[in-house]
Amino acid sequence: MATQNTESAVNNIQSLFNPQGNQDAIKMMASMNERMTAIFVAAGTRSVEIMSKTAKEALSNLSEATQVRDDPSEYAKVYSDFAQKQMDLMTRAAQNVGEVTQQAGTETKELASEAGEDMSDKIAANAKEATDKITSAAKDATDKATANVKNAADKAGSAAKKSA
Repeated sequence: MATQNTESAVNNIQSLFNPQGNQDAIKMMASMNERMTAIFVAAGTRSVEIMSKTAKEALSNLSEATQVRDDPSEYAKVYSDFAQKQMDLMTRAAQNVGEVTQQAGTETKELASEAGEDMSDKIAANAKEATDKITSAAKDATDKATANVKNAADKAGSAAKKSA
């Protein structure tokens, strides 16, 4: 009798948990990881493109600055112009990479917020489902206990009438 009640209790507890809910949570996390990776890959790709373009322009500036000049006095202006071009180039590159990073951060924040809302909704739905099952099981148990008590009382009453 105790073994049967224990098995019944274990089965009842197991039925409270929704295995589909666990699968949905895993799928949601995998989807979030996929989307997060896409954001990082796009940002990394764009950053590499910016740095590649910057390197090509820097090498072009260097090539231009090292050309032979007829008048030695031109070298001072060429080197000054080269330094200014390099400074402007590095500033633009830093701004562009900063914009890419900021955009990736914004997209990541939005994704995390969306995932948090989805997870909260799923947890709330699973908790409500489990609560409904517990309430139903408690009501059934109460109804059965009440019926058993009533039957026992009726039997005791009948036995008392017979012996009187």
